[in-house]
Amino acid sequence: MYSDTVLHKLLWILMLFTFSQMSGATEYISQEAPTPESANKPDGAFDHTFQKKPLSERLLMKDLKERLKSEQPFWRDTKLSADLRSFNFDRDNSSTDTREAWAAGGRLSYESGLWKNFSVSAAYYNSSKISAPSDSGPTGLLEPRQNNISVIAEANLRYQFTTTFLEGSEIRLYRQALDIPYINGDDIRMLPITHEGYTIKRSNSSLDYIAGHITKIKKRDSEKFVHMSEAAGAQGSDKGLTMAGALIPVNEQFTIGATNYYGWDTFNTFFAKATYRKAIKDDLDMELSGQFTDQRSVGEELVGDFSTNLLAAQASFDWHGVIIKTAASVTGDDSDIRVPWGESPSYLSLQRLDFHRANEKAILLGVSYNTGFFSSLGLSGFINIARGVDAKSPVSGEDRPDQNEYDITLDYKPPGELFKGLGIRARAAFIDIDGDGNGNGNNWNDIRDYRLIVNYSIPLL
Repeated sequence: MYSDTVLHKLLWILMLFTFSQMSGATEYISQEAPTPESANKPDGAFDHTFQKKPLSERLLMKDLKERLKSEQPFWRDTKLSADLRSFNFDRDNSSTDTREAWAAGGRLSYESGLWKNFSVSAAYYNSSKISAPSDSGPTGLLEPRQNNISVIAEANLRYQFTTTFLEGSEIRLYRQALDIPYINGDDIRMLPITHEGYTIKRSNSSLDYIAGHITKIKKRDSEKFVHMSEAAGAQGSDKGLTMAGALIPVNEQFTIGATNYYGWDTFNTFFAKATYRKAIKDDLDMELSGQFTDQRSVGEELVGDFSTNLLAAQASFDWHGVIIKTAASVTGDDSDIRVPWGESPSYLSLQRLDFHRANEKAILLGVSYNTGFFSSLGLSGFINIARGVDAKSPVSGEDRPDQNEYDITLDYKPPGELFKGLGIRARAAFIDIDGDGNGNGNNWNDIRDYRLIVNYSIPLL
């Protein structure tokens, strides 16, 4: 007789086979974004914030969609989609610390049409264990004790302004997915981070902006929403965060943007970025960008007294679909950069490391390919190599080990209509940490990180 684990595996294999006969539009976001096609294609911090996602015309429930065309906009414009994901994770932190799991699940999303400029939206998230050894450490795919996750992670009321100076803006109230520097989904496991809060946002205008107050956060390996201050490390506290940001396209080539996040009685984060894009020749594009972060404790300083910053720059060049980029960053010596509410927007934020320890200097070289013969087969990929040196302990001032990360990512999207929407991603990261933390020459906690991800987005309605 089959065990429950085997039956669970067979169920998910059957589901993936069934859905492979349907069609959809795979969409990776945040650090799981697809290989870029051009150096001039926006794909960095702020770009995701104000980017509207394309709608698919390939619907599973076409007959029902046709019948709804004669109804009121609230029903006529209803959207329903299923986003499936399978994730196999295997990391060796040392000879005695191995973390592995295989999970499957995804998201079922609903969005109504408008009723007097109001609409509602909700999303149910699930991550179910296929295989997870009981002696494995937490992987982020499931709850820390390898339990399944099931939660309504998005549920919000929306209002769209169509008149006055706020025309084009949208208010969202309660649980929502945010995608801004330092507060975002950090979608690098089974489920993304989501937040509870109240926001207003305008996109695709001469002045894009977002502002709001965020009260709680749900981590990707939890079903529970906790206060922002508690997620930052202040146990038992109930403080939120107030933020505002804007992106200004100065012209077709140059954009600037900035956001500020005031974490009440914890710390304030200011982030700014400037980007310049130019086509040097018909077959050669260039992008130059720089970013700055200032972070310091405020109010009652519930997570400690500190002040730090990060300065980074990046240059990328696209020649016939081959993109070469280089980046460098320097972090202040008082503290590590703190990222408790999402993903770091730093150019040096890679698969495993962020290279923003106190006093750390880091450099990166990356190459990606998404064109030509391999692209016609549905293949693309990228490689990143980074090194961080001179980091110090913000407490003792002692030197911390230098570290290197080598990342390889390969994407496969089957060409043709039959498997349209299927996306398979294989990732490997190799982290070498110099010394043993005490000035000796032995390797110390070298890390090997392997991931296999299958995504499927099915537009149902």
